[in-house]
Amino acid sequence: MLRPSLLLSGSALLGVLSLFLMGSEWSWLARRQGSLAQLPLQVGAASFGLFEDEPDPTPLLIHQAQLQEQVEQLEQRSRLHQQQAHQILADRVDRQGIPHRTPIAARSSPAPTLPARPRRQDPTLSHVASTLVARNSLARLTEQIAQEPGNAQLYLQRAQHFWSQSQEDPFALPQLERASAIAQLLQAALRDLNIAIVLDPYLKEAYLLKSKIEYERLQKPDLALATLSPLDRFAYRDPQLHLLRSRIWAEQGHLESAFDVAHLAIELAQQNQNKADLFEAYVHRGLMWGNICELSLAIQDFGRAIELLPDRAEPYYYRGIAAAYAGSDLQQAAADLGRALVLWRASGTGSPARLEHAEAIRMQLWQQLHH
Repeated sequence: MLRPSLLLSGSALLGVLSLFLMGSEWSWLARRQGSLAQLPLQVGAASFGLFEDEPDPTPLLIHQAQLQEQVEQLEQRSRLHQQQAHQILADRVDRQGIPHRTPIAARSSPAPTLPARPRRQDPTLSHVASTLVARNSLARLTEQIAQEPGNAQLYLQRAQHFWSQSQEDPFALPQLERASAIAQLLQAALRDLNIAIVLDPYLKEAYLLKSKIEYERLQKPDLALATLSPLDRFAYRDPQLHLLRSRIWAEQGHLESAFDVAHLAIELAQQNQNKADLFEAYVHRGLMWGNICELSLAIQDFGRAIELLPDRAEPYYYRGIAAAYAGSDLQQAAADLGRALVLWRASGTGSPARLEHAEAIRMQLWQQLHH
């Protein structure tokens, strides 16, 4: 048997899988740090009256014109928060003595692109490169928004940019400064998302990202569920809607409903032939099986996820943990944990807690296998 001390302080599988249940590393980090600053929500209040099965475009155009003044006010606030987030990046670059110049790759690309998550093998260089690319991407988006203030897609892209930046190892700042920087980025993202929804009440990606921020970062599940509700009318076949709702319901203890919509998400992803959504759905359902100690079913779902995307570390990690608890195949469990470590280290991803836990369990399994 594995020592309880290594299995996350004596917790049963309920505890170890609940630690990482239904969320990214950042949802775990947010719980570890506590709630971020309470972010004001500037909701486009009139949006929800527009969801008709076959809306007449004329009222929509009139309504949009009436909201233009509100959009301009929201945009002014959004620019202020964007400037604050931008200043944090600039100050960090200044402290490192890096000149403010545009990378060649950024100058040659006219389209706005989101910065890739940097590898951590060289933290200083990766951070500097990511910072410079992020600043140029943000500047391009802001310039395009100034030219097309009624383009909902541009506000969505800038919100996605702010969200991506909040997902990084932010700026190598001390913890208090880091939390403040993340809060400002999320404020800016939420304001841009609200503007996007006002401009285009049928922009499903804006609702999904807003709900994700409210759930994972603000820890307001009821608000996140309310944000998802309009999608039932025009985006019901999107697996991401049901996945996010399932995560929230599972955390609230509504497991029967959570399983129902998780099954639905898998079915829809299969019909859509969307490998990424299907991968995410299998990992999510596997975690729920593990949370109720149905280990064989959890292992099956993690295995299906691995077949879909074999270069992703998470399902190897979860399958290894589940197999270690089940005691069914310790050698395979150790191999899965080793594979997860290799993939996390190669990509520069994976939280320190997961890396440490995976290595500790793997070493104990190998000791048992060689005695």
